[in-house]
This record gives sequence, structure tokens and C-alpha cells, in this order.
Amino acid sequence: MKKKTGFIIGIIAILIVLVGVGTFAFLYFMTDIFKSSQELFWKYASNSNQLVKMISSENEANQKNWKESHSYTSKGDLNIAVTKETGTKEIKLGTTEKHNQNTGRTYSDITLYSGEAELLKASYINSGDIYALYCKDIYEPYYIGFRNSDLKEFISKMEIAEDPTQFLEMLSIENTNSFTKEEMTYLLETYSKIVVDGISKEKYTKTEKTTMNISNQNYEAVGYRLQLNQEDLRKILIDILTKTKEDTQIISIWNKVLANTENVDMVNIIEQVIVKLQQSTLEEMNLTITVYNVGRGLTRIQMNYNEKVELVLDIDDSKENKKNVTIMMNGISSQNAELTTGMQVSMEKQILDSMTIYTTNIMDNKGESQITINTSLGNIVNDKIENNSKITILDNDATIETSYYKTMQVATEEVDIQELTNSSAVIINNYPKEQLDNFFTGIGNKIEEVISEKIGQLNIQMTDARDGLYYLEGIVSSAFTVMNANGMPQVVSTTGMTIASTLKQMVLLMNNSVQNSIGNSATSLAEQEKQIFNQKFEIYKGEDINGTLVKTLISSIITSNTSYATDNEKIVKVRLDGNKIKKPEGWNEQGESNNTKLSQLRENIKAGNKYNVVIEYNTKGFVEIITITEI
Repeated sequence: MKKKTGFIIGIIAILIVLVGVGTFAFLYFMTDIFKSSQELFWKYASNSNQLVKMISSENEANQKNWKESHSYTSKGDLNIAVTKETGTKEIKLGTTEKHNQNTGRTYSDITLYSGEAELLKASYINSGDIYALYCKDIYEPYYIGFRNSDLKEFISKMEIAEDPTQFLEMLSIENTNSFTKEEMTYLLETYSKIVVDGISKEKYTKTEKTTMNISNQNYEAVGYRLQLNQEDLRKILIDILTKTKEDTQIISIWNKVLANTENVDMVNIIEQVIVKLQQSTLEEMNLTITVYNVGRGLTRIQMNYNEKVELVLDIDDSKENKKNVTIMMNGISSQNAELTTGMQVSMEKQILDSMTIYTTNIMDNKGESQITINTSLGNIVNDKIENNSKITILDNDATIETSYYKTMQVATEEVDIQELTNSSAVIINNYPKEQLDNFFTGIGNKIEEVISEKIGQLNIQMTDARDGLYYLEGIVSSAFTVMNANGMPQVVSTTGMTIASTLKQMVLLMNNSVQNSIGNSATSLAEQEKQIFNQKFEIYKGEDINGTLVKTLISSIITSNTSYATDNEKIVKVRLDGNKIKKPEGWNEQGESNNTKLSQLRENIKAGNKYNVVIEYNTKGFVEIITITEI
């Protein structure tokens, strides 16, 4: 009986141990009890991989595969609208695209409209090894392109770069070797282990419960903090470099990815960097990273650098088909709170049955500007795809909107795309440098002339630098709307628009600085204004001026007169000397400023002839009359 009782007690003891171990295991692996601050920090910091999910798009990959395996046609509508107090100016463009799977040829074009009339059209063809562009207004007879197979020899012939191979590799994205999934996994596992192992446990601490606001709701959570100084960062970097130079697999991976490193002694270079890091005196650096597990799928990661720069990352992974990430960046000024600057970027990805929708909002902390980017990439339904993108910029006194709607569908009949050969296109590889220099000069002058003319025909009013920046923003954002609708990751356009917005603010600040510095000197301001205005025309004055440049000069006059239609002091007139130039009907011999007649005159100017250009100024010092004489 005693033996049986002892056996039962033994079983009970084993069960108690097993339950205890199981409970401990459950509490350890399924909860945060017993975990150290170090373990919890990295556990919740790993939620930052939601950024990768925000960037990735199965639709984009599926659409790319679909396009590579089908003959298709595509049509798109692109609109740019700039709205100010004076009204709205719209610019409309249309695109088409087609691809023949059998021949491998691709054609696309873009057309600029004035109302319903076609104003300017440019097209592109990839035919085998040849890539070419065509614009009737610039060079009517043929497509102008290059042959990719001997581009290296062409670059060498044109003396564009001493090392054509290096130049091509710098430009080429397609030829860049990328990491394989296995290589990326190996690098991440190797380097993450080095980072984690290289930081002592004393660097990790647990914070008190903190109240925070996420998406306009208050939450309370404890944080897990990592604090590093310059010596810690130096050690981590040296550990990474030391592992790199000792690991032949890592060296092999980097040699493959980085261009032209096969013959470079990377180990020696890394050793030199390590020595410099060990010997150099680093400035004070304090990096603090705090991770808050808010719960309900919410995580906050907050980074502070030297108490001057703060970055806050809020991640919402609570819903299956909807991801939200908010990034707040602040530049902190301890001396003056008003000088604290920053911006907030909110990104959302929503996966629906028919499409994936990306929405991004970019706002500065002072509320002076806001950018909204909306993109929807459709699923492939009945061999048809619909994509749409829109960017809206809200400024203090203007709204810039660009939108692009694109449809693609399988071609129902054979797609006809012109084959480009040496006889049907101007292939620049075939010509000597001296001949191409003259050819490109003529093309460049023609492009300048055509662009000036078309801007004049669109009747775009730009009264100051700010107006010009608005239209420039419209052009930049329209490029991103097109790329978004073609599957470019939203984070790229977000970064691009953020940079563009920052550059615009810098330009305005510089412009205001210049204006303020001369605000007390009316004479200096007038001189600067005259110089800027007159320079547009003075670059063309002189003797033996080529007819192409004279045409460009007239285009500049038309554009300027349109911009300053209400300012008589800045209206420029053209006077003709002699009888060689055909004068438009009703020409004013004292000087003509009518845009219609100036356009007719431009057509009468012969590109191959030579002209003298003389400039006269009004009493205010602005260009008033330009006299043109055919030699």
C-alpha cells in the first residue's frame, strides 16, 4: 500500500512539475511575464516590419506579370489644375500605350491639349534593340533613338565619360544585381545578431506607464527603452565591419551587388575603415529608442537623437486587410519653441476584393501646406485593369491637383507597332561626333522654341516666382501620379513629394530673404527686376544670329507679353528693318506686339539664314523694341 501511495505521489509530483513548466512556458512565450527589457524591446520593435507590408503590392507584381505575357492596349487621362483666387487653370494631357507580345515591340505617346485641340504630341517606341522618341514639332521626318547593344562604344565616341562601362552601370537600373531572398535572409540574420549581441543588457530599461495620443485617441502603455552613446554606436559599427571582412559569403554577396567591385580588395578597404573608426574622436551622440506595446494591434516606436531630432512611428496592425502607419518627424529647438519644425506622414493601405487603395497625407506642423496622395491599383478582371492616382497640394493661397486614370486591356486584334531600323529612324550610334554635335544643338534650340510657343498658347499667367513654383509643383506631381498608376510603391512618391515640398519652401524662403534684404532700397529692387526681365532678350542680341535662335527669341517675346499683358512698361515690340523678311498683313512698322502677328512672323523667319538683332530700352530701363534685320 505504501508503494502504491508513493507511486501516486510521484505521479502527482510529476504532474505538478509539468503543469508548472507548462504554465511558465505559456507565460513566457504567450505573455510578457518573465521576459527581460531587452527581449521585450526587440519583440515589439519587430512590428516595424509593417512598413514593408505597406510598401509591397501584390497588384503591382500581378500587373507586371500580366503585361509581360499579353499583347495589350492602354489609354490614360492626365489633368493638372492650379486654383488661385483669380480662378482655375487646367492643363489636359492624354496617353496611349500598346504592346505586341509576338514582336516584343512597345509603343506609347503623350498628347498635350488646348481645350479639345491637340497642341503637342510626343511618342516612344522600343523595337528590339532600338529605343527612340518622335515629336513632329521638333523633328518631323523620323524617330530619333539609340541602339542599346553598342551604347558603350557610342558613349566612348561622344566622350561622355572616360569609362563607358562605369557610366552605363551608374545609369542602368535593369542591370543592377539585386539580393536574392536567401541572401537577404542571411544578411539580416547575421547583422541583426551582431547588433543585438553587441549591446549590453544594461542599455535596456523599462519606463513608467505613459499616456500617448494615437489617431486622436489616448492610450496608456509602458515602454522598453534602448539608450546608446557614440561609443556604443562605434562598437556596433566596428563589430559589423569586422564580421563582414571575415565572412567570405557576405563579401561574395556584396561583390555581386555592388558594380565593379570584383577587382577591388574589399577586405583591405574595410580594415582601413575600422582603423579610422578606432582612432577617430567622435562627437557626442545620444540615441534613445523607446518601444511601446499599446495593445489592440498598436505599436509606437519613438527615437530621439541628441534631444534635437525626434521621430515617432505609430503602427496599426489591428485589421486583416487594412494597415496604417504614421510617421512624425520633429526638429526640436530648446531655445525657442516656435522654431520647432517638423511634419507628419500618415499612410494607409486597404485591400479590397477589386483593388488595393493607398492613401498618404503629408502635413507640416505649422499647417502651411498639406499633400494628399491617393492611388488605387485594380485587380485583373476579365483581362482588364483600371488604375487611378491623384495628388492634391493645399498651399496658403493655391490648390494644385493632378490626376491620372489609366485602363489596360488585352488586345482583341493584332497590335501594329512600327519596326525601327537604320533606314526608318535616326539611330545616333551611326553618326560621327562632329555631325551629332550640330544635330543636338539644333534639336535643343528647337525644343526651347517649341516649349516657349506652347506655353504661350496655353495662356499660362505667371506674375511672380510663386506662380512658377505652383506650375512646377503640378508638373512634378503629375509625373508621380503617372508612376503611381503604373505601380510604383507609394513610399517613393511620398518621399519625392516631401522633397519637392521642402525644396519649394527653401526657394520661397530664399526669395523672401532676397526681397527683405533689398526692401529698404527701391533702386536695388528696380535694378534687379530690370536685370531679370532684360536678360531674357539680351542673350539673343548681336550680329550674324542664326535664324533658329531668332525664332526662339520671338517665342520668348510672345510668352513675356502674355505674362505682362496688363503692364505696358514691360510689353516688348518687334520692328523689322529692310524688306527681306516677309511681314505679316497689317504689320505695325513702328513696332508690333500683337501675339498673332508675332507668331506669323516667327514662321517667316528662316532657320538657315542670318540676322542682326538690336535692342532699345524705355525710360524705365526695360527692353521696349527689338529690331530684326535679315542679312
